Amino acid sequence: MKDLFETPELIPDNVQSVLETFDEDADPYHELARIVNEIEPMGFTFDYYLDAEPYGLRPIGVELVELEGWEHIND
Repeated sequence: MKDLFETPELIPDNVQSVLETFDEDADPYHELARIVNEIEPMGFTFDYYLDAEPYGLRPIGVELVELEGWEHIND
């Protein structure tokens, strides 16, 4: 499976709608936490780096190491 951030055409519309509410003028950590909290009940999650860059958008239950390009993250 690919990171859905890399394949936006596969992001469900309801999840995409929430992602589009990201407020560029707000604190990025609070915004990312808010968005994760909103999409988790929809069955999706993602992680983000210390610089507030999100990655690994995937269905809940799919581990990050199951995404293409992340297979060796724990090696």
